[in-house]
Parts: sequence; structure tokens; C-alpha cells
Amino acid sequence: MTDSFKKVLKAPLGLWKKIKIKTFILGNYLQAQIDYWIGPDGVRSTPQKRLQPIGRQTDARSAGSSGPSSGTPERIALFIAYARRLTNSNRAYIETLKAAGFAVVYINNDHTDPEDVALLDDLCWRVFDRRNIGRDFGGFRDGVLLLHGEGHLERCQLLCIANDSMQFIPGRNAQALVSSLNAFASSGKQALFSHISHQIQTHYQSYFQVLKPEIFRSRWFLQFWKEYRPLSHRGHCIYNGEIALSQTVYRRFSAVETLYTSDKLQEALENYFRDEGGVPAEEVLRLMPSPARTSQRRKIGYSLQQLMLLSDHHEKLTGAQLYSVADLIENGNPSHLAAFLYPVYLHCPFVKHDLCTAGSYTMAQAISLFREVVRQSLGDGESAQVGSLVDEFRNLMYSRGVPLSYDNRLREAAVKGITGTFIYPSTYE
Repeated sequence: MTDSFKKVLKAPLGLWKKIKIKTFILGNYLQAQIDYWIGPDGVRSTPQKRLQPIGRQTDARSAGSSGPSSGTPERIALFIAYARRLTNSNRAYIETLKAAGFAVVYINNDHTDPEDVALLDDLCWRVFDRRNIGRDFGGFRDGVLLLHGEGHLERCQLLCIANDSMQFIPGRNAQALVSSLNAFASSGKQALFSHISHQIQTHYQSYFQVLKPEIFRSRWFLQFWKEYRPLSHRGHCIYNGEIALSQTVYRRFSAVETLYTSDKLQEALENYFRDEGGVPAEEVLRLMPSPARTSQRRKIGYSLQQLMLLSDHHEKLTGAQLYSVADLIENGNPSHLAAFLYPVYLHCPFVKHDLCTAGSYTMAQAISLFREVVRQSLGDGESAQVGSLVDEFRNLMYSRGVPLSYDNRLREAAVKGITGTFIYPSTYE
């Protein structure tokens, strides 16, 4: 059988697969609409009904109290989780928010294991299990509207909104985040975000954001959350949630800072360049997603080619060649392309959960690099904690799998947004 004939046979199968995936995405969207308009947890429900207080609050609620037993904290963090057990990562994340002075409202879109309730009570200001509709953005909405309805937004001075889609790195990287939060609190900035993306439309990614009253008390912010429909559909959360929030609310404010960006990475690399006489291309490329699939498809752009050639020859990046890194990050998803560059060079404490399911990294590469950044952050004297964090990350990666794991599970792949594997972007394509 000739190669050309094989291609003819494969083409219809590939087309049929794409049609099935599109059909599943549409079906999931229609089901999400039905759940919202007809289901018991949708339009007929309220944040107060979906949020079920657990732990000490359960006793307070049964005694007739309608809100928290204490007054309004100066700093409040909404933390949206989706996990039965309190993970090492989430615990370290919450402890870091507490160290930065935030009272944490823990909202779990799952049922919290009873063994973890007492620990969450000690860590958090308030703890809820939530009837999950609308994914993390549905949790954001319920949390914001609950705090607004109880008057806390009128009294607090900082509002943090975060979710557990990131694996958290304690130690030096966490301490750097605390320092950034305290510096932001005393600055003239109005909002602080972790990442910014230029895909589709320029927008602040929703993993981590901290707002001052000028924003979270504004009519645009409150109107957005009152009107937002919490549909359990990934595309809706991205387009009508994350992107729309940036476009309709955050773009109205100019005093905004993003912690982990291509220009800050550029500055860090330039400092390293001056101190060490250059930046090894091999060192940079090994922290980035594998270029194998991009090479296989012959889609290597100029910037990636520069990195690969210099890496193959074990050469250092010159001052001008350093811009190749920023070019790749700005034309792709920074939380993937710079997943380990930011933790190494900018002390970022966040690493995305979907690095392997998206095909950005192999499991071996992601686990190895995660172990490296955790060791750098915690130091050699914390081997037990390093081991537990790496084991948790490893189990997460293997439970989620790689794109091949979903080759015969197209419905699940469509719902999770796993429709292909990672390809390095070319500039402005």
C-alpha cells in the first residue's frame, strides 16, 4: 500500500473525528443551557442555596445565624476548589494567602471529605461545599454575590479571587508572592493579576487576581457578576467569563499590574546575561514545551528555530536572541510556554495542572521540572516536603493522562477541551 493511498484512507477518518468532537462540544453546551434554565441549581436557585456551609458554620447556621460570627476582614480571598481532599498544594496555597493577611473563603465545587473539615476550619474564615454549576466561574460568581449581599464588599479593602487549577509551590516562591501582595496593597495600583494572555483577545487569566475597592465596588464589576450565567461549559467560561470580565470590567482601569510577564522574564534573563556572560539556549529550551511535534509538522518559526539551533550547538543566547523567548510566549498561552521559566526566573509559585493533557509537556519532563523548581524554592533541607509535593503532582499528571489517553474518549476530550496537542506558535499566526 502506497503512502499516498494511506493518506486518502486516513483523511475521512480525521474529518469524522473532528465532526464528532464538534458535535460533543455542541451537545455539552446545549446540556449546560438545559441545566441552567431547567435544573434545580440554575436560574431557579441562588448563591445562598448552592453554597452549603460546613464545619463550625453548620452549627452557627442551625443556631439561627445568617452570616459569619465575626466582622468583615480587611482582606478577603475567594478560593474555588474542586477536590474531595485538601491537597498539599491547596493547603500551601491557603497558608500563603493567610500569611499575606487574607481571610479565606473556601468554596469547594465537590463534597469535602469529613476528615478535612476541621483542618479547613482552622485555615479558613468560611468553608462551603457548593452545588457545582458553572465550574470555577460559577463559584466565583456565587462567592462575589454572597459577599456583596452580606455587605462585606462594602467594608473590606482587598479582594482576592483564585482557583486551584494551579499546583502551588511553597517556600521561596510563595514568600515572593506574599511580598508582591503586600507591596501591591500599599501601592497606587488598582488590580494585580498573575498572568496575561493575548490569545483570542488580550485578557487577564483568571487563576489569580487581587482587586481594590475601586474595582470590586464598581457598578461594572457587580453588574458583570449579577448578569453572568453560570453554564457548565468550558468555552462559555473562557469567552463569556474570563475574556468578557477583562474586556467589560478590567480594561476600564489603567493602574493594573501583572506579576509574571514576558517583559519581566526578559529583564530577568538580561540580568542573568550580564552576570554570567550569556544565557545558555539549552537551559532555556529545556524549561519550555518539547518542540518535537512542531518539528514533525514542519511548523517551526524563526524564534523557535533560533533557540533550537543554539541549543543543539550548546551556545549562549546573545542579547538580541533573548527576544525569541518573549516572542514565543506572547504568541501562545504563557501559563504553558513559560510554565517553568516563570518559577525559575521570576519565582512564580504557580504551575498549571493541564500541562500534560494539553500535550505541552511529556509526563517525565513535567514531573522532573516540577521537582527541580520545588527543590529550588524549598531548599535541600526540606526533602520530605519536596517528596510529598512531587508525589502529589506525579499522581495528578498520571490520573489526567496525555492527549493519547483520550483518543477513544472523544466526548470527555471535547468537554475538557482536549482537541489536539501542543504546537509552538509562529508570530501573529
